[in-house]
Amino acid sequence: MATSTITTHRPIEAHHRHRLARVLVWVLVLIILIVVGTGVWSRWRIRAALPQLDGTAQAPGLAAPVDVLRDARGVPHLRAQSLDDLYFAQGYVTAQDRLWQMDLSRRLAEGGLAEIFGSKLVERDVENRKLGFRVAAERGADDLPPEIRHLLSSYARGVNAFIDAHRDRLPIEFVILGYKPKPWREVDSVAVGLNMAKMLNTSWPADLEREQVRARLSPELYADLFPEDSPLEHPVAEPVQGPAHAVPAEDARAVPARDPSKPDDIASSDAGLDPMLDALESTSGDDVVLGSNNWVISGAHTASGKPLLSNDPHIAHSVPSVWYMIHLEAPGMDVSGVSLPGAPTVIIGHNQRIAWGMTNTGPDVQDLYIERFNPANPNQYLHNGQWVDAEVRDEAIKVRGAADRDVTVRVTRHGPIISDEGGRSLAISWTALEPHALQFPFVAINQAQNWEEFTKAIRNFTGPEQNMVFADVDGNIGYYAPAWVPIRRNGDGSVPEPGATDDYDWIGYVPFEDLPHAYNPASGLIATANSRVVPDGYPYYFTDAFAAPFRTARIFDLLDAGTPGRQCGPGQDAASRSACFTVDDMLKIDMDIHPLDDAWLAPALVRAAAAHPPGADDARKAIELLQHWNGEATADSPVPLICHDAMIALRERILRPKVGDELAKHTWSLSTIFVEKVVDQRLARWLPPGDADFDATLMASLDDALDRIEHRLKDRDPGAWRWGDTIPLTFHHPLDPLPLIGRYFDVGPFPQAGTANTVKATTPGAGPSMRMVVDFSDLDGSVQNLTLGESGEVSSPYYADQFQAWYTGHSFPMLFSDAAVDRGAVHRLRLEPGH
Repeated sequence: MATSTITTHRPIEAHHRHRLARVLVWVLVLIILIVVGTGVWSRWRIRAALPQLDGTAQAPGLAAPVDVLRDARGVPHLRAQSLDDLYFAQGYVTAQDRLWQMDLSRRLAEGGLAEIFGSKLVERDVENRKLGFRVAAERGADDLPPEIRHLLSSYARGVNAFIDAHRDRLPIEFVILGYKPKPWREVDSVAVGLNMAKMLNTSWPADLEREQVRARLSPELYADLFPEDSPLEHPVAEPVQGPAHAVPAEDARAVPARDPSKPDDIASSDAGLDPMLDALESTSGDDVVLGSNNWVISGAHTASGKPLLSNDPHIAHSVPSVWYMIHLEAPGMDVSGVSLPGAPTVIIGHNQRIAWGMTNTGPDVQDLYIERFNPANPNQYLHNGQWVDAEVRDEAIKVRGAADRDVTVRVTRHGPIISDEGGRSLAISWTALEPHALQFPFVAINQAQNWEEFTKAIRNFTGPEQNMVFADVDGNIGYYAPAWVPIRRNGDGSVPEPGATDDYDWIGYVPFEDLPHAYNPASGLIATANSRVVPDGYPYYFTDAFAAPFRTARIFDLLDAGTPGRQCGPGQDAASRSACFTVDDMLKIDMDIHPLDDAWLAPALVRAAAAHPPGADDARKAIELLQHWNGEATADSPVPLICHDAMIALRERILRPKVGDELAKHTWSLSTIFVEKVVDQRLARWLPPGDADFDATLMASLDDALDRIEHRLKDRDPGAWRWGDTIPLTFHHPLDPLPLIGRYFDVGPFPQAGTANTVKATTPGAGPSMRMVVDFSDLDGSVQNLTLGESGEVSSPYYADQFQAWYTGHSFPMLFSDAAVDRGAVHRLRLEPGH
């Protein structure tokens, strides 16, 4: 008899489920352990990179001990027994706080970013290789006087002493990216300076845009775009009598002849990576302000009777800050201010007797030439009817995770070929690429004791041209704008010119004596903010792209209003002195948020609304807001937003019929001055077709602006808009794009007050990079602060400890005397000569 067997799989299935559950639990536990362990290790590793601030550290290479006293902001005050040891220690302490920033900066210069970041930065490296920064820096270092080269060597030895002693405790960025820094060299410090030169002097992309615009316009219309003057201008330079378009025979700085056959006649430039590298690269547009403010006032305007000097350079924001504060003291040197990480000395600051500050002058020192290459030999170009061999070199760019990128660089007598687009080859001439252009005058500037020694030192400042304001303990104030500024045989260099002949070549530089300058003006006031500094009739061409004069005019308004008709100084009574300027007053001017361009546009729109009443509710509400605006670009006000977009819409509406939709979006430094001139003077040649008058143009532009804002904010109520929320401030670290960890290094976001044209220059991407006020009645009462802090180490207490003061317009004492530094020191480290 057959029997049947019934089999069940339930016990087996249950067993499998149980085992799977146990495995999942263990996997979860393992994941948790890995996450926790990684977090613990990361925290330990980040903190392990923090520098030693107290005690004694061995520093092989020093000849004698160096004391490093750090104040409450972590600012190092160095006391050395020789300049060699001083700059060695500067290299050492800068590497303590900013080593990865320094390494990134030299990679930026030499075109080595793709090696650590991958293919997304290849094109930036390609541009650097074409421009030849690495070659230029090598040549520049070789050109330096032996004593300066020696000091750069001392700085490099200090950097390397720190690297050698901390190879297992490097900043966390090296660990994340999986590489280690090469030894620092003198040439790297030169390359870091070249980064700054490119950031402040790049104009060739704008030349290409201007070429397109000029092709669409008549000479009259094109000239309108670049107003030669404005009622807001305040040129500070004294008149000069130099010959226009001529080089004095005695000018020893005539352009050196370029020998295309010699490799060492090349030069260079750079590119930028994400936020921090953008801080070292030229950028344009509404979101970046590459400008600065500085002013100096004599004792006739101050409560103390001694000069006050103020400076706040505007540069793209970054993590860490662009500048590094330091105080350097040794026999023959006692100077405090900001340095550029990677280079020795103080760039902006004061010593015991003088102070100086800088803003960018902005001359056109880059020209493009259209070169004709031989169809039968692509390495020959035409010059005065003859085929000439170009210098050619092949370079390989290492790319992380990909094959090397090969680049062929061609260099003509004008300079390297920067572009082969559009069927033509464009060579760039740039003063920074010229032989002997890379001087290093800052040791002499740091040691200068008076105006004569200061101006002697800056004779060797070849660029980028800076508006240098000056003051001294004796009460003198002054201004000079030193640099190599080219004189052209023909043309102005604002658009590409034919390069096959000598017709558009440079024939020399503006003599030093004829460069913009002033000394002890009768007004007792000097201020610059990147707008025109030369008076009418100045015999040399600088540029027609000076910054709009809004910031300059506002600074003069505030300075002129401060002490009209009053006697200042310590001999006056308290009531009189209270009306005279102090350090705090200088900081208040730094934070001024009254935009003169919006102060023109707001009433213009209100008047236009009276002539052409708006029909839409949002437009009526906007006009009401404009009518009752208090003139301040506060973060909670909607008016700066309305004015910002209305100005863009107005400019595009005026330009579009002449140049087309795409070029109508073109912006340039004087575009707002152009718009104001067109509207104020009712220039009929610019009236858009279909508009009855310019009031109609204004109202149509307002409607367009409101539509744009409403679309962007998804809110149709202008009264609910907040300007500060539309320009949020975030300081981005270069590792920001990395998933999960990138934002850990960032600072922000925060709403902002001010606009691109207020004294407190404000955009999402740029603004004041530091603030300094020097008080010659009490140098210890001078103040200075950075955007974030001294340290680039995210776990350091000095990573962002200065931000709140910077954000709110406060500052910190710039301790200088030995007694003040000793009282204020919170850390004391002695660097000892090692073996």
